[in-house]
Amino acid sequence: MARNKYFREYSGEQNTVEDLTIEIIKTMGKDMVYIPRTIVTKDDLFGEDTLSKFDDGYEIEMYIQSVDGFEGEGDIISRYGLQIKDKIELIVSKKRFEEDVTTLEGIERPREGDLIFFPLSKTLFEINFVEHENPFYQLGKLYTYRLSCEVFDYSTQHEIDTDISVIDSVEEERKQFALKLSMGNQLSATTDYTMGENIFQITGATGGINSDADVTGIVVDWDPTNKVLTVGNLEGTLSTGSVSDSIKGVVSGAEYELTSTSVTETVIIREPENNTTMGDNETLEYFSDIENIFDFTETDPFSEGNL
Repeated sequence: MARNKYFREYSGEQNTVEDLTIEIIKTMGKDMVYIPRTIVTKDDLFGEDTLSKFDDGYEIEMYIQSVDGFEGEGDIISRYGLQIKDKIELIVSKKRFEEDVTTLEGIERPREGDLIFFPLSKTLFEINFVEHENPFYQLGKLYTYRLSCEVFDYSTQHEIDTDISVIDSVEEERKQFALKLSMGNQLSATTDYTMGENIFQITGATGGINSDADVTGIVVDWDPTNKVLTVGNLEGTLSTGSVSDSIKGVVSGAEYELTSTSVTETVIIREPENNTTMGDNETLEYFSDIENIFDFTETDPFSEGNL
């Protein structure tokens, strides 16, 4: 049965519906930040990104479809600790996305794997699915995208640098760069610092008379030949340039004059406040890389070498 020939899709009516849709989203929606994902290293075998970064953010308004609150499983306690499984459904105008994101980033549509920052709860959501081909086209045109999102599970394989402080703090609160300290004269009987021990600075006098408890850190590496001490989790500002400024180890008692400092490219996991960490997996991963504490060369661990 043929359609009525007197009724056809009209671009003017399509534009009207699209403008009304944008107006509703701008009126009843919330300002979000769309953060595209850039894949740095891809695992071709499993088809996943082993290393990715998020270095741009585009503010755009979106309508919250799930108005009754977050969906999903919520906060659950599992064998892996506390997990947050909040989900949210968002509606974004196709035209507005093309104006604010496509023209600047070159992305044709919202992509699975990209992030959405929700300022109301200060939460990062990851896009799991984008409904971009709704079969029921109003007046023969698609006006919006529906985004199904879940709380983003951050790991050390993600680099966040959008130049938006409230977003970048997700990474900055967990990471910091290590410092290389060039040491001078030895001031103690002990010659070597101990890996993983706490250190603090002594200012104003040698021999531990005036200790600066506000400047602390953890020993990451010690090169006794070149007298270079690498520290992480540094709290406070180090004082250099004076013969009375030194660094002392809490466990070893080793103490050397501090001559200069320099920032390394090594990223150290920052300890949460009040020791609220749920595990040591990130710390173990780091020390396994620099100290080879795990032997991954064993190919036949379950027999006597006959297989």
